[in-house]
Amino acid sequence: MKKFLNASALLGLFILIAIVFNACQKDVATENTSGQQKVMVYLNDDPSLNFTKVLVDIRYVEVKIDSSHGSHHDHDADDDHDDDHHGHDDFGYWDTLAVAPGIYDLLQLRNGVDTLLATGFVGHGRITKLRFTLGDNNEVWTDSTTAVPLGICDNRHYVYAKLPTNSIDTLPGGQAIIRIDFNVERSIKKIAGHYCLLPVLKPYCHSRSGGIEGKVYPSDAVVLIKAYSSTDTAYAIPWHHGEFKIRGLNEGTYTVSYDALSPYQDTTISNVQVYRGRDTELPDVTLHP
Repeated sequence: MKKFLNASALLGLFILIAIVFNACQKDVATENTSGQQKVMVYLNDDPSLNFTKVLVDIRYVEVKIDSSHGSHHDHDADDDHDDDHHGHDDFGYWDTLAVAPGIYDLLQLRNGVDTLLATGFVGHGRITKLRFTLGDNNEVWTDSTTAVPLGICDNRHYVYAKLPTNSIDTLPGGQAIIRIDFNVERSIKKIAGHYCLLPVLKPYCHSRSGGIEGKVYPSDAVVLIKAYSSTDTAYAIPWHHGEFKIRGLNEGTYTVSYDALSPYQDTTISNVQVYRGRDTELPDVTLHP
């Protein structure tokens, strides 16, 4: 009987460990046996109807590590002035991930499509911030043939995103997954007739957020889909066959509007329930003139 109880207790311990590792990152960071943790950064886009391409030059991706495990730090007070490429301060230090530097078309990263932007092993500790270093080869396409230079607003080549403890997914073995939504619509400014880039980044945890997906017809309606609640708003532009997906939504009740190009009529679906860790599938929608 004693051996049976010990085996049961051991099984329960393994189950508990699996549950903990599949939750979002807590105050104690995950790590592997070498004392490091593997980090993967995925990038996707919140779309825009104003451009056909948005090409962004990404050179470096770094994460900030609090080796004290955040036990005595107020990370909300950590500003973004520590912009030396390999710097550290009282809140932690920066560690560089492996990234393929290059030009990324953000408008191809929509409707549930993302790209593994960077990965690597970093020192153990709580991951508190993400930093992109942007190059100068950025441009936007206002139609299928017209490319316009996209400068960096105020020459801010460093782009930061703070990572709350509930914004990182973790996997068994101590892998941390950082998902970043790049809000194109809010990130591109037009000043004195020229476009410039000031990225707005939203980190989200897949297991603590939900999604909405569906299809809308016809493609000639050129639909902009908006999902909104009292606390959250997100957009989608369907692919050519009408399918769309919105991710990273807070749990709650949403209204989904379909804003169509004339002569097609707009429509709305109310009381759409979004749950953590799940995608809510909407009925197919056909818009009429």
